Parts: sequence; structure tokens; C-alpha cells
Amino acid sequence: IRDHAEQKVYSYLGPHAKRKREGEDVAIVVAGCVAQQEGEALLRKVPEVDLVMGPQYANRIADLLEDVSNGNQVVATEASHIMEDSSKPRRGSKVAAWVNVIYGCNERCAFCIVPTTRGVEQSRPVESIVQEVTELIEQGYKEITLLGQNIDAYGRDMIPKRKFSDLLRTVGNIPGLQRLRFVTSHPRYMSLGVVDAVAETPSA
Repeated sequence: IRDHAEQKVYSYLGPHAKRKREGEDVAIVVAGCVAQQEGEALLRKVPEVDLVMGPQYANRIADLLEDVSNGNQVVATEASHIMEDSSKPRRGSKVAAWVNVIYGCNERCAFCIVPTTRGVEQSRPVESIVQEVTELIEQGYKEITLLGQNIDAYGRDMIPKRKFSDLLRTVGNIPGLQRLRFVTSHPRYMSLGVVDAVAETPSA
């Protein structure tokens, strides 16, 4: 899977690198998991690339592009605390919305690249999640899906630690929410507390 993704990225870069070599004024940005994995190696293979950035820098792209406009080649793949993203995500529905609650993953499953490319687990503050869900409900959304690579590990990186079951109850009781879903669970962290929270929360 990884090899196929890398090949697709390098294949796609070819025509744009050619545009730049021919003098066209373009900035070439590679962002996402492959960019995180390849890092500086990507610049060595395709020196026309201006910016290589991992997913954790998505909401800092303006600053990175400013560095590029100053004539720098930029590689932003080092581990970084994910700041709250003030940008507006694209919503494919007017009824159902996805809300990130935890980024990254601490597991090291042999088949998965997420810990390498997305970094360690970082839980969002409960207050930020509640605010986002409340705003979505006010906009007319009826269904919310809480999203995380390892969602039932939510809060274990926080001080003091939080429980995903408590987050479910808190979000599930926001007035106006009709349905609450969540993905993706890891068997190691699925607990009776989560089961009870789902059973006791009408929207879940």
C-alpha cells in the first residue's frame, strides 16, 4: 500500500516539475502522509519541489508558503503539537458532519503507517470539541461522527487524563443533537465504560 502511494506521488509530480524547469512560475507543494514519510528524500528525488509538509502542519501552510516565497525550500515534517485549526473544513453533507477529537496513534501495528506519518496521539480539549459540535448543530446538522485513528484512547495523553466515555456523554447531551457516531475503535481500549456511555446516551 505504501509503495503504491509513493509511486503515485512521484508520478504526479513529474509534469509539474517539468513546468517549473521550463520556466513557469509555480510553487510545488507536497503534503500529507507520503510527504511526512519521505521528508528531505523527496527534495533529493524531485528538487523542483518547494515545500514538503506533514499533516500536522495543515493549519500552518500560510507561514510555510511565506518561507517559500522568500526563496526557501521548506521541509516541515518534524513532530509538532497540533494547534486548533481555525479553517473551515469542507462538509459533504448538510445533515451529517465529522469532528476530529484525537490525532495520531501510539500503536505500532505491523500493517499500519499512521504512527510514523501522523505522529503520537494528541487529544483535542473537550471545550473545543463541544464548541465545534454546538456550532454545527446551530447550522442545522443532525448527526455528528467523532473521528480519531484510535478514538477510544481519547484523553489518555491529557493532564489530568480524560476518558472517551465521558466525552461521549458530554457531546451526546448537547441540545439538538439527534445522532452521535464515532470511529475508529481499537479493541485494546474498548471498555465497559464506553459501552455504558453509548447505552445511556440517547443520541449515541
